[in-house]
Amino acid sequence: MALYPVNLKVGGRLCVIVGGGRVALRKTESLLECEAEVKVIAPVLDDGFTGLHGRFEYVARPYRWGDLGGAFLAIAATDDDTTNRAVEEEARGRHMLLNMVDKPGQCNFYVPSVIRRGELMISVSTGGELPALSRRLRRQLQEQFPEQWGRALELWGKARRRVLSQIHNKEEKQKCLTELAALDLAAALKAGGDTAAQAEIDKCISRYLA
Repeated sequence: MALYPVNLKVGGRLCVIVGGGRVALRKTESLLECEAEVKVIAPVLDDGFTGLHGRFEYVARPYRWGDLGGAFLAIAATDDDTTNRAVEEEARGRHMLLNMVDKPGQCNFYVPSVIRRGELMISVSTGGELPALSRRLRRQLQEQFPEQWGRALELWGKARRRVLSQIHNKEEKQKCLTELAALDLAAALKAGGDTAAQAEIDKCISRYLA
């Protein structure tokens, strides 16, 4: 089945994670990074959750039917198949988004490996077939897109707004934007910081303002 790629806005929305191990910890961290309201249901938590104290709701007991009420999405991350199946049944009955760790055939969404560089997000997915391959590809892309890409995207955004406001010919505007996108701003930032990157941008735009 072909997958339809989307980026979900989970900010301020309740996301329930059933399980308290290392996988549940990673899921919690990624949801909190996206400003979701996270509830974790598990008898005990991995020690790594200590660093997230106060940032999520913790229900210190096993999952019970009804725990998914009001939630936008659910993640089943326990090592108990009976519990995971119960979570699946409730989630499907509520027509919720559901991810079951290591059970791709029972999910209705997968969580890809992600690289974040500011507002730039690159995701890699194998459709749940081989997460280890996703992680390998992510490491390769991390080298290809170093940290400077986050700042580069900020500068590109400012440059785009400048072009839209100062260049009025539609064809010239599109040519300029295409040339801007071809600039290696990440390399310029690494070599000379904002000054070098901005000089590249100004040089490109000036050719269309003359």
